[in-house]
Amino acid sequence: MGEMKWGSGTLFDFSIVKMYYHISPEGADHPIYEIPATGFFDPAILKEALQRSGDSVQAISNALPASFIGTTLCKVSIVQLLFVSMYHQLMDMYPDNLNYQLEMHDDHAHIGYKIKEVRSVPVPMEPEARKAFLLQHWEEYFTNFITPAIEAIAAAGDLKPDAIWQQFSGYLKMTQDFLADHMKMPPLTEQFLSDGKLLAEFLDPALFNRRRNPYYLAKPRYVENPYKPEEKWLMHSSCCMYDRRENGTKCYTCPRMTEDEREARKCEILATADAH
Repeated sequence: MGEMKWGSGTLFDFSIVKMYYHISPEGADHPIYEIPATGFFDPAILKEALQRSGDSVQAISNALPASFIGTTLCKVSIVQLLFVSMYHQLMDMYPDNLNYQLEMHDDHAHIGYKIKEVRSVPVPMEPEARKAFLLQHWEEYFTNFITPAIEAIAAAGDLKPDAIWQQFSGYLKMTQDFLADHMKMPPLTEQFLSDGKLLAEFLDPALFNRRRNPYYLAKPRYVENPYKPEEKWLMHSSCCMYDRRENGTKCYTCPRMTEDEREARKCEILATADAH
């Protein structure tokens, strides 16, 4: 896209992004491990990142940390998309401006990013100019950062890149649902849907070295919230491999879980809730 002329005048609200995606200028409160995101392209650093991240969740192989680290790159793209829709500003979330962080939080780990410097460029408001600007950005962003990073992470974790890519559409849909259900800001929801459509429907699958665009979700599936049966939880678009750890079990919203397994898990969840 040529040389970006980043500015630093916009005040971004990171509260939701920090809470759900662990991405912010402050970063984690107490990181136990941190590397520049450029380290994903250094085999020795990446190997260590997988090892440290895997140890934090008692992973039985590098598949789980590779899945987790790979999907953080989906979250980076969604955060960038969210700020485009909220502020009409494209934030610098290139690898040289991000630090990957690992933090222990009670009995589980949080992984995310510290943004070194908050800087952005304005995104056109006129629909056609906006479309052209964003499509050019995404093409360059995936070609030079996200796609090669995911392929490196997958290879280091002995995974096929598809195992990571297939999770992307679920995260985009989850964010769309969150905005629609909880933010109660119809203009923002509409703008995010419109901008997200460019990401999910207009990018050539070849940008991801795949036959399908990973952000496109043909038919979202939902399961009943065991705590509130009238509510629905979005099923993951693909398995995140959380069961690949010591005494690991599948997530309640895992698409690999059978109906019988989910019903048994529901009973366990309700029994635990009653005990408290």
